[in-house]
Amino acid sequence: MKKIKTIILIILGNIILAFGVSAFMIPHHIIIGGSTGIASFINYYFNIPLSYTVMFINVIMFIFGYMILGKSFALTTIISTFIYPLCLELFQLIDMTHFCDDLFLAGIYAGVIIGVGIGLVIKAGASTGGMDIPSIILNKKKGISVGTTMNISDTIILITQMSFSKTTEILYGIAIVFVTSFVINKVLTFGSSKIQMLIISPRYNEIKYELLHHLDNGVTMIKIETGMNEESQNAVMAVMSNRKMNTVKQAALKIDSHAFITVNQINEVSGRGFSFDRYVE
Repeated sequence: MKKIKTIILIILGNIILAFGVSAFMIPHHIIIGGSTGIASFINYYFNIPLSYTVMFINVIMFIFGYMILGKSFALTTIISTFIYPLCLELFQLIDMTHFCDDLFLAGIYAGVIIGVGIGLVIKAGASTGGMDIPSIILNKKKGISVGTTMNISDTIILITQMSFSKTTEILYGIAIVFVTSFVINKVLTFGSSKIQMLIISPRYNEIKYELLHHLDNGVTMIKIETGMNEESQNAVMAVMSNRKMNTVKQAALKIDSHAFITVNQINEVSGRGFSFDRYVE
């Protein structure tokens, strides 16, 4: 069941990615990174269809990755290697020239949709293939950050397209990179973002009991020492959903109106009560 869900996410992510590129980037000639950016350069000078070049690059990089990174890498990447260029070709057959005539809206939607597509693929634990693969290889062999090498390669690819692009198209292309990165991060943390509350009070036992038995919220007790009086005591740490934050906070303040409370947003939580059931049967 988990494998089916992973495959569905990878396919859906690649379809969304191909749609974003075909509907918003290509019609407005906005520069783009990755294998699609290389394909745009070749298409302009040699009139070779985008999907053919993307497929060629993806297959070469896939073989390269398989030889160096092994079978487990290949299994998570093979779907993207073929699905993305296929979807790109299908969307190219549909006339999307006037899908969005406004360049500003096209830029915004391109960044959002491409970010969602890539985010879903990464969330599934896979790669979009193509020019991602050299970055992954360098990370594994040389310890160089994937983000760093991807940014360098994308910058070079963007520069190659500047020779036949207008200034506006170049600026939109750069802006879309930032929007895409922001959306990818949001997709990766969607549904897993929680609130972490730290409650410091001499009445920590009462607060712990209230949270555990009346609010059904797990707690962790942390040994601390107060700064002013240098007294040893416990602090109550609790992780909860955003909508439960105010209820927990008010419950703690009702017990001790002078309780010291800090609240932090956390991006991911795993463990009992979150990624699996709290209670053991």
